[in-house]
Amino acid sequence: MNARLDVDFVPAEGAMLRILGLIERRGYRIHELTLSERPQRSSSLSMLIEARDAGRQPDIVARQVGNLFDVSSVTLSPSQPSARP
Repeated sequence: MNARLDVDFVPAEGAMLRILGLIERRGYRIHELTLSERPQRSSSLSMLIEARDAGRQPDIVARQVGNLFDVSSVTLSPSQPSARP
């Protein structure tokens, strides 16, 4: 199952490693990753994630990411199929 995960966080030392490491350790592949810096010492990660097996539920990993230090918000949405030419 694919899902889009948008994470707003404070870009402190190790913040990205904590976020990406948690997602990998919980059994998800990261297919796309976009980092956007924002004013006021904030950054945003937008990721397309895919569960390594059918037993994984993206809402659980989204809640776990939301509990990490430096993370201010997490939004989970189903991924849209990509348009092919």
